[in-house]
Amino acid sequence: MKTFKNIVLVFSTGYIFFLFSELLFWARKRPGDSLGEWTITWLAYSLMAFVFLLIISYFRVKNIWALFLAGAVFGWLGEGVVVQTTYEMLPLSISFTALAWHALITVWIGWHAIRKSLRATNPFSTLKLSLTIGLCYGLWAIMWWLEPDGGVATVAEFAAFSFGAAILAIPAYWLADWSSSESFRPNRWVSIVIMGLFALMFLFVVVTNPLTVVILPILLWIAYLGLRWNRSREEDGSMLTSFNHPAPMWKYLSLLGIPVAGVSFYALATSLNLQWHTNWVLYLLTTPLGFILFAISLYKLRRREPVPVSS
Repeated sequence: MKTFKNIVLVFSTGYIFFLFSELLFWARKRPGDSLGEWTITWLAYSLMAFVFLLIISYFRVKNIWALFLAGAVFGWLGEGVVVQTTYEMLPLSISFTALAWHALITVWIGWHAIRKSLRATNPFSTLKLSLTIGLCYGLWAIMWWLEPDGGVATVAEFAAFSFGAAILAIPAYWLADWSSSESFRPNRWVSIVIMGLFALMFLFVVVTNPLTVVILPILLWIAYLGLRWNRSREEDGSMLTSFNHPAPMWKYLSLLGIPVAGVSFYALATSLNLQWHTNWVLYLLTTPLGFILFAISLYKLRRREPVPVSS
């Protein structure tokens, strides 16, 4: 049962990452998208989720600053190994999208804030957060109308895409909470194989982009130092124990607030023919914020007092 729950945790976390990092980012069905393509992408995010969960468990991540560093590693694996956007517009591309989207939005909001809201005493916490995310999602989605590689999805197409993604998120979050009841301690050889896959991908990327030889190892090493400081100053356990049981099922239904708010704004924007470059607003806000939060995370973890040893 422990092994089974660990597997479920990896794939359910992978879907949460896939939802926030991929589906909400593209905000529409693109030409060439298919069920097979989405499945492969979900599996890729599940591999990155495995590494993320391993970091959470091994480095005893219990606070949001260590969590941001774990999210940064996840982001740089995705944007610096699986794809190479980290090196496209240096130094800004170091933050956007690895820090500014993956660590900040996918991990802090999608993985942590939503799951925390599910356990809040206020019964409307998840609904309020979902509606807020949905409004931001709708604002982001209309920027694709003005992009050369974008396109204008009809309201019906956008609604089908958004509600489909959110409906699948309900069991994903429930399963992630259910499977967190077991400590995440995967087989050592499984961990070695998955780490080896990323190492092979990195070597493949090095051939095509020599910048990775210097940039990616330095970024991952800095994140590792911060995570090591956290481990040396934290008691056993991790943030996963905070989410080790499912919330009432009706709370998970509150996640439908994301497509409700998103589609409502999208329909309004369509009727008004809004021409807003909302991507630049997000880019200008979150790109520097990603760098700032990464620096604050390192500072906070370095300054933490070691946990006193009990006699």
